Amino acid sequence: MSVLWDGLLQGVKGVWTIALIVIPLMVVLEIAQSNGWLHKLNHFMAKPFKVIGLSEDGAFPLVVAVVFGITYGSGVILSHARTGKVTPKEARVVGTFMAIAHALIEDTIIFWVLGVPLLLLLLPRIVLAYVMAYIVHRITPEDSLAQGNNLDAVD
Repeated sequence: MSVLWDGLLQGVKGVWTIALIVIPLMVVLEIAQSNGWLHKLNHFMAKPFKVIGLSEDGAFPLVVAVVFGITYGSGVILSHARTGKVTPKEARVVGTFMAIAHALIEDTIIFWVLGVPLLLLLLPRIVLAYVMAYIVHRITPEDSLAQGNNLDAVD
């Protein structure tokens, strides 16, 4: 019985530690989004993504996914694709990058607090995401995705 109690206490401590990190982070991110700081961050962050074929509008969902996570980033990329702010090719590049490197800030802080080295958390994901997105950008022809551009089925 004592093993179960110890396990419960450790679980509660772990959840508490994660809550202490995630809740303030989400509050700060909501404030940043409300004040337009996220768009300013995007303007700065979009520059390195030009190499993988993303415009500033195409980089915005990527920045959102890296900061907020894949669910919110996916909503933004769907919205941008429906309104024509991103090309189908850009959507594929963003999706590739997001699949590998979503929630970088949140995940990194959580695992860093648990003792994982910072470079080991960030470097492999960023490098792999960038390389794979670049490969997708290079091998995907511009016009091959235009025929299947029906996002109304997602609604």
